[in-house]
Amino acid sequence: MASCNKEPKFNIKGTVADAEGKMLYLEASGIEGVEPLDSVKLGSDGEFSFKKLRPESPEFYRLRVGEKVINFSVDSIETLDVKAKYGDFSTGYSIEGSANCTKIKELTLMQIDLQKKVDGLVKVVQQGKIAENVFQDSVSGMMESYKKQVKTKYIFAAPNMTYAYFALFQKVNGYAIFDPMNSKEDIKCFQAVATSLTNNYPDADRTKNLYNVVIKGLKNTRTAKSRIIEPSSGKNI
Repeated sequence: MASCNKEPKFNIKGTVADAEGKMLYLEASGIEGVEPLDSVKLGSDGEFSFKKLRPESPEFYRLRVGEKVINFSVDSIETLDVKAKYGDFSTGYSIEGSANCTKIKELTLMQIDLQKKVDGLVKVVQQGKIAENVFQDSVSGMMESYKKQVKTKYIFAAPNMTYAYFALFQKVNGYAIFDPMNSKEDIKCFQAVATSLTNNYPDADRTKNLYNVVIKGLKNTRTAKSRIIEPSSGKNI
């Protein structure tokens, strides 16, 4: 028991306002899916605190109230301080103690904004106000602009940071923004992060998984066709 207590841990604490009586969950966002770790029923002050063993290599977690989620990462013995309100839990929160987590929030807000813009275009084309080819050109332009910004400021700028990894797996309409199976340019982003992970954490599951994605992507992009978003369903084809 004494040896267990000495193991390195990370701590995430803070408050969630206007959430009395609601359950707050701490979950691990693993490669295979989400795993529950801990939970607490919030009181009138909204205070919470979770302590868990520090992962051996950088990992991702999330706080969840109902369907509202805050994503964050841990790569050391960190103490993270979160301030949030129930109403805008996923977007209006603040998080201190980790530059990675601050960048993850930035990426989250950017992705939400992109999703809103795509949703708006889908509605317009479904109403017959613009032609489908105009819709496709507009969506393609928005996606490319988004990817250019994320590549420059987040992925290639710091491929060793966990937020660079996080950026690789963002989605719009449930589909990956960066598509290593169909884009030769996108696979370069995965290669950059995979190289950094291999140098720093060669035995980590995420490193091995990302390396496999890169290998499959390099093979697949030799004959891949680009995907488009179908306005009638909001899905890629």
